[in-house]
Amino acid sequence: MALRLRVIPMVLVGITLLAGVFAAPVAGETTNRALERVLAKGMFRADDGARMQRAFAAARQSGVEERDALELVEACVDGEFDASQALRMLSIVAQLALEKLPVDSFISKVEEGVSKRVAADRVVQVAERRALMLNKAKQLLNSLVLQGFAVDDRDNLLPDLAEALEAGRSPEEARVILAEALQSGERSGAIRRKLFP
Repeated sequence: MALRLRVIPMVLVGITLLAGVFAAPVAGETTNRALERVLAKGMFRADDGARMQRAFAAARQSGVEERDALELVEACVDGEFDASQALRMLSIVAQLALEKLPVDSFISKVEEGVSKRVAADRVVQVAERRALMLNKAKQLLNSLVLQGFAVDDRDNLLPDLAEALEAGRSPEEARVILAEALQSGERSGAIRRKLFP
């Protein structure tokens, strides 16, 4: 009987230590107080909040500015995204940053949908499409660079080109328009007008 009484407290101590290890942040992980304030406005569970902190930190490490990441999470909270949808948005913005694509165009698309009170699942679909079009636009511009065209205003051309592709402009039509415009030395404003007749 005495042996059993000694084993039970040791098991409880072991369980308590394991719980402490799993509840503690990962080494080097810190919580972002501004993010905590934004998340407090949402209806996320505690474990979702911890996942959001990790995704936020990953986005920051990928090159997303803190202000941009906070704007994105705030839009997700305002749009009543569930945790998986908000995590998806943070993951996509991190991927865009790693690819050196303009994250502000993506975040603007999310904010636009939220401001128009579009359902969260629809905003996620539209935002995913914007990310896809940004990647296609980058490939298109890269192909022109490989053909010897100088693309000076890449940061402005990428979102314009992505928007044109989203609107239905075929990649081949866009390539011809861009090649002619770049050949004649036109600036991004004039190219934008040609992409959107």
